[in-house]
Formats: sequence, C-alpha cells, structure tokens
Amino acid sequence: MRALRALLFNVLFFGGTALLCISMIPLMVCGRKASQFVGHAWCVLTQFALNHSVGMYKRITGRENLPDGPCILVAKHQSAWETLTFHTVVPDPAYILKKELIKIPLVGQFLHLSGQIAVDRSAGGSALKDMIKGASQALKENRQVIIFPEGTRTPPGSSRPYHPGVYALYKAFPDIKVIPVAVNSGMFWGKDSFMKYGGRVTMELMTPIEHGLDRKTFMKEIKTRIDTRTRELETEAQREFNLPMLTSADIAAEEEANQEKTS
Repeated sequence: MRALRALLFNVLFFGGTALLCISMIPLMVCGRKASQFVGHAWCVLTQFALNHSVGMYKRITGRENLPDGPCILVAKHQSAWETLTFHTVVPDPAYILKKELIKIPLVGQFLHLSGQIAVDRSAGGSALKDMIKGASQALKENRQVIIFPEGTRTPPGSSRPYHPGVYALYKAFPDIKVIPVAVNSGMFWGKDSFMKYGGRVTMELMTPIEHGLDRKTFMKEIKTRIDTRTRELETEAQREFNLPMLTSADIAAEEEANQEKTS
C-alpha cells in the first residue's frame, strides 16, 4: 500500500509540475512577483498532493522566532520537502541555490525570474561575492534569504561540514537575524527515493544566533544547534511513525556506491 501511494504522489508531482509550468508561461512577462506566485502555487499544490496521497503533513514550530521583515534562514537540507515548505512558512523566500538548477527547462526560468540567488559553486571567491550581492538585494526587498550550509541534501544520521558561505552572510549583514532551522524530512522523503512515508514532518525554527561571533565560534554554534536538534527530531519521527532509520553503515555504503558510479 505504501508503494502504491508513493507511485500516486510521483505521478501527481511530475505531471502536475509540468502542467503548472506550461500553463503559467504567460506570467513570465509579468515581473518577479508573478513568477514567485508560480513557485508558491507549486509548493502549495505539492503539499496538497503529499497530504492526500501518502498522508504526509507538516508541523512547523518556532514561528515566533521569525521577524516581520527580512531574515536569513540557515536550514538542514535532507529532502525536496523543505525547499517547497519554506514557501508556505515565509512570505517571500529567496533561496541560495546552485546555478545548474537554472538550466532546467521552464522550472529554471521561473526560478531565475522569481529572484532566486543562483551561485556557480565552481567559481570560488567570485561565487561568494555573487551570493552576497544577491542576498543584499533580496534583504533590501524585505525578503527571507534561505541557505542550506551543507550545499546538498544529506540523509538522516549523517554529518557533513558547513560551507563558509553561511558565515559570509552572517558577517555581511550584522543587523539581520540569522535563524537556524532543523528538519527531519529525510525520514519521510529521502534523497532520490521513490518511497514517501506518511506522518508529520517537522520543521523547527530556532532562536536567532547571537551577533558578533567570530568565524570559528559561529560555525561551531550553528552546526551544533542544527545538527543536535535534527537528530532529536529524527528519533522522535522514528518512534512516532515507525519509520526506517538509516545507520552510519547504511550511509557509508550509499556514499561508496555513489563514488563507484562516478568513477
């Protein structure tokens, strides 16, 4: 039954994404907010499909930590789930994303036109400058900048280093609140996984990081807070919804298999 429900969602997700993008092409000439509306509509419809196909719902805690205006959200990235969920949590998100996503037909065009911050990760120092420039513009527009400091989706139970770009944002905008975000979405919707599991996925918005920290202290503080709370949320999800839990051995085997594919 779980496999059939997952199949239903995948059909709705990919088919619905294609239909939405094609039907909304005329809005491409209507400015940034029109393209942002398309992104918001896609996220809401995907959440609806998750609810009614696999029984996956969202649970957002810590909303009181969000300011009324601009902020920087530093989030754990385990799944596609959080990329669509932020659209239903904050009014005008600006994602920092890899430039390759802009090349996806239609979807990439909407990402570009909606004012997302595309960064060429192979560009070194200039990538940081482009990121700061894009974030500065977004914050001036009272938007919420979202960064995934690990740079890619990571499975539950894994620990990867945080890239220095997150500290560059913290230092460049000392008056903007930097909010750590923990999720357990990978327990329900794994990276490149066909299966989707029912239950309540939790996103927790934590209290902002203190201003004025040096780089070493900041990086340790934000990683410890996000990773620790994420592990707790993973354990809670496993117990509450009887979900499979990856072990460190599973993660190592998966990474080894991926390396063999690319070698």
